[in-house]
Amino acid sequence: MERKGDKMKSRVFAAKVFFWAVLLFFICIGYVFGEEEVTMERIVVTPTRVESDYDQASREVNIVTSGQIDGAVATDTAELLTNLPSTNITDYGGIGSTKNIRMRGSSAAQVLVMVDGRPVNNPRDGTVDLTTLPLDDIRKIEVLRGPASSLYGSAAMGGVVNIITKNPPKTGFQTTVNSGYGKFGSFTERLSHGGKISRFGYIINGGYISTEGFRTNSEFSSKDFNTKLQYTLTDNMGLSFNCGYYKDHSGTPGKIDSPTPEDKQDNRKDFLDLKWEFKPVKTVGFIARAYNNYDRLEFNQKSLTPAAKYIHTTNTRGFGAQYNQEFGGIYQLVVGYDHVGNFNDSTTSAKHQYDVNAGFIENKLTLMDKLDLGLGLRVDDYSNFGASVNPNFNAGYRFNENNKAHFLVSRSFRAPTFNDLYWPRTDYWWGNTWFGAEEGNPNLKPEKGITIEAGMDSKINKYVSAGLTYYHNIFDELINWAELDSVWSPTNIGTAIIDGLELESTVSPLPDLDLNFCYTFLRAKDDKTNKYLVYQPKGKYDLGLLYRGPAGFTFQLKGQYTGLRFHDAANLIKVKSFMVLNFDISKKINKDITCYLSLKNLQGKKYQVIKDYPSAGFSVDGSLKAEF
Repeated sequence: MERKGDKMKSRVFAAKVFFWAVLLFFICIGYVFGEEEVTMERIVVTPTRVESDYDQASREVNIVTSGQIDGAVATDTAELLTNLPSTNITDYGGIGSTKNIRMRGSSAAQVLVMVDGRPVNNPRDGTVDLTTLPLDDIRKIEVLRGPASSLYGSAAMGGVVNIITKNPPKTGFQTTVNSGYGKFGSFTERLSHGGKISRFGYIINGGYISTEGFRTNSEFSSKDFNTKLQYTLTDNMGLSFNCGYYKDHSGTPGKIDSPTPEDKQDNRKDFLDLKWEFKPVKTVGFIARAYNNYDRLEFNQKSLTPAAKYIHTTNTRGFGAQYNQEFGGIYQLVVGYDHVGNFNDSTTSAKHQYDVNAGFIENKLTLMDKLDLGLGLRVDDYSNFGASVNPNFNAGYRFNENNKAHFLVSRSFRAPTFNDLYWPRTDYWWGNTWFGAEEGNPNLKPEKGITIEAGMDSKINKYVSAGLTYYHNIFDELINWAELDSVWSPTNIGTAIIDGLELESTVSPLPDLDLNFCYTFLRAKDDKTNKYLVYQPKGKYDLGLLYRGPAGFTFQLKGQYTGLRFHDAANLIKVKSFMVLNFDISKKINKDITCYLSLKNLQGKKYQVIKDYPSAGFSVDGSLKAEF
């Protein structure tokens, strides 16, 4: 007799088969009967390091446009990325809490994040806290899914997020003021001013955020200030200078079963970025840049007796040059050099530094206006562990204007962090009893990855488009912190096999109505134990509905379902699946003033993205933006 559970599994399996069959049917229809339509040209930089047409890219790239950013009622940059395929945001709950991004089964340290092409991953732990990147400074975001170490070096195993900031206005002067208030005593104040005077342009952004928090000791406040200066030396040569400052203060409430009501944390970040661009002719370009990233984290652990203070500072100094040229409209060459120096000064891991020198080359050949072949190679030479060589081959084939296929095989790597290498021997005592210790490993090697990817994108007709991508990752030499004789230390012993499917579809039945659906299937397992990797859901569904209504109204509904995840490597501790719905409304009162209202977590669900760190319940936020 068939059990009830078996019947349910059979139904789920049948539903999945039906789902994929319908999708492939529609893609085939798009290939045979696809209608031609003219779309606005979209330019991307991330896949090749030079500007190219989005429709010509043979890599999977998502663009969060300026229109989507301006229409969103987001509280931080992480909200703009959470509904994209294969992205998972690690959220410790509430405004100002740490939020990292994972992609395609990777860890947060295996995703490279850049701002205007400047890497911002912290060499201390390899991650980026997305809450520290001011939201209102962003013009658009390019998200490259899959490895890119052949162009950008370390960390780009799961993907690359390139945040592109706003430019000065093309003419005249422009000022924007944004003021918001929400639940938990949350205030947001933003001011932006820019102008163009002859060949000189500037834009200045500043902001302040404050909240009382929804838990004891979860208050948060931050200040930021950013400036971009641009000067056109000649019609084909220009300079740009960016600098910025960010500072925050927050309580760290800890886990719900072991709260820390007195611990505090302070972050400070600043950066300088100077870039020179020269384009003597349309087909040739030169770029040179130098930058400096500074990060300081201070943690006051007042829950200890006596209280303890830890201060960690890192400095990253980089410079590089790039040359690109196009030959006859069929061949493109990009070649360049990067140098980075990483410096660490910590009350725990002491002073350390290492340098990286890298050279890269990228070739793209277009045949018959349909077939694009890309071949790239990058060599990174580290002063502390030697060289890493990472090639890349990708191909794209356009059946017609509405249908294209893509293929990729690539190697990638991630260098060990300062914490991995140099964390000092730290013993833990309770009274007179020793119960464990931690210690870094200076002999670690880089993590390595090999990826194979294939897929197809189809514009079925002027109303419907869809894309399907399969990828297979083999991550080797993974750095695992494990216990040996009660001492936690990292070693290169891990191997992960990761398979995934990404489905994207957009339906626009009416000129003012857009429906977006994304489904991500992920199977990320440890190759030795056959256990699932931590915090990697097997299924994620994202749904978006955007309606541009009459009288200046815009309505946007977003939903996300995240499947079951595991908190531990043994897969004994489960983190429940959850679904969240958010609803945003905006009303343009006139050409200069817009009102926004955001309803977060409509169902008032109590859920956890990270175990024992609760998310806020239902909340309402409103804001007013004035432009003049």
